[in-house]
Amino acid sequence: MVRPLATSVLALTLGAGSALADVTPAQVWQNLQDYSADYGYQVTGTVEDAGNTLTVTDAVFTMAGETDNSSVTFPKMTFQETGDARVRVVVEGDVALNSRFTVPAPTEDLPEDAPEAGAEAPSEPAPAETVDMTMTGTIKVPGNEMVVSGTPEDMLYEYSYPTLAFDFTLPTEPGQDATIPVTGTVTGLAGSQRNVASDGGMTSSFDLKAAQAAMQIVAQMPAEDADAGGGTLDFQLALTNLASQGTGKTPGQAFDLGSQMAQALAAGMTLDTTVTYDTLEGSFDVAGRDENGQDQTGTGSFATGASDIAFQMSGGGLGYKATTADAKAEMTISTLPFPVSYALDQISGEMLIPVTKGDAAQPFKLAYALEGLTFADAIWNLFDPTSQLPRDPASLIVDLSGDAVITQDLFDPAMGQPQTDADGMPVSESPFLPETLTVNRIALDAVGAKADITGALEFGDNPNEPVGTLNGTFEGVNGLMDKLVAMGLVPQEQMMGMRMMMAMFAKPAEGNPDQLTSEIEFREGGQIFANGQQVK
Repeated sequence: MVRPLATSVLALTLGAGSALADVTPAQVWQNLQDYSADYGYQVTGTVEDAGNTLTVTDAVFTMAGETDNSSVTFPKMTFQETGDARVRVVVEGDVALNSRFTVPAPTEDLPEDAPEAGAEAPSEPAPAETVDMTMTGTIKVPGNEMVVSGTPEDMLYEYSYPTLAFDFTLPTEPGQDATIPVTGTVTGLAGSQRNVASDGGMTSSFDLKAAQAAMQIVAQMPAEDADAGGGTLDFQLALTNLASQGTGKTPGQAFDLGSQMAQALAAGMTLDTTVTYDTLEGSFDVAGRDENGQDQTGTGSFATGASDIAFQMSGGGLGYKATTADAKAEMTISTLPFPVSYALDQISGEMLIPVTKGDAAQPFKLAYALEGLTFADAIWNLFDPTSQLPRDPASLIVDLSGDAVITQDLFDPAMGQPQTDADGMPVSESPFLPETLTVNRIALDAVGAKADITGALEFGDNPNEPVGTLNGTFEGVNGLMDKLVAMGLVPQEQMMGMRMMMAMFAKPAEGNPDQLTSEIEFREGGQIFANGQQVK
């Protein structure tokens, strides 16, 4: 896994670690090189060292993998002593980006040739054909300044970028020469980063803020032929009051993060980052023709309130957590007879995935929640014109956790290679073997009905035969079924079958006939019991 180019560019552009001490331009330049090398970059450039001023021209930071290559080029970087034990760093000229990567070549939808009778199947599948794709771009940082203080072992970088403007050219599809321009600006960008040498490696921390960030894509999409495909795209995105903090640690050894991420994590590499912003607003406008030559159009807008995103990576696992408030979207698409509009009070998600091979079980987690989901009346009126169903805000909660054994490092490059059996047939074997699963909560509240499920399962040698219990409570289900029949959405005879099926797995709660309860018990040998009655 290669570190994302945009993140790398930001780190390289903003700087690379405490109290005031004498630090020289040469030491700052060396610290920046060491920091970049820890993340897999090779650094070259022409250096002129005049003592109190060091100038680097054509500084190139390159990350090369087996099938990809990314570089960032600084035309000129000046490191100059300030006279108060600090060094001022200025980037002159436009920063250039170039990224080349390999993707599978497009293939025709033709049936594969079957082997002749009596012929042996190939022992290995033929290697897939690939094509190269390239992304280029520039970054402008007028008025930039970075001031460095500390010691060679502990440097603090404080930077200010009044405006950062980028202009990227992205490829569209494999085998196509057409490109998409992506432009944008970041204003009021300022922050600090500290690099501290430790155990042969480096521990880094950063804190940055920006008043606003904006991105635009205005493009002419390529047509498949003269009468179909192609069109125009106008996409706008803006965020306000961005902030990001984080820490990272690199081990003493050098690793190619494109092919040796598993080894780097095992050696102690870590990354922990948070990103927040106050508002996000966006819009899109597309027009073109489908495969039949028919005109198609679409317009829409979307927005969110405050958002908080966290990402962490270490040998203990890959973690992601995000929360967004006050989300809404509206869109009109020519292929739909009605506009689509919805809103959410809050949406959140959390994920923890173990990534390191080991004999002992490791924790995992998957959680997702939608709160206060509402749809516009135009959508409701399509199937409920008389408003028989409650249109109260809906919610969904999924919260699962457990332990699993990982049989292969998930960052092992071999994970992406096709596996075959002795006969050359493709096989798929999951490296994720669950031992326990806890259903902390699965809940749904919509159209007047509620469902709430909890429980825990254990998995033995056969993951298809868990042992444990799931408990559920359900409210308003009978009333919802009655309304669906009255509305004509479900025929009475079909609903009878559904009620009979439901009676096998749920029973009325004492004193509340509209509340149902269910206990599903999974026993040894694959037996399943519902409320004490065996169903399998």
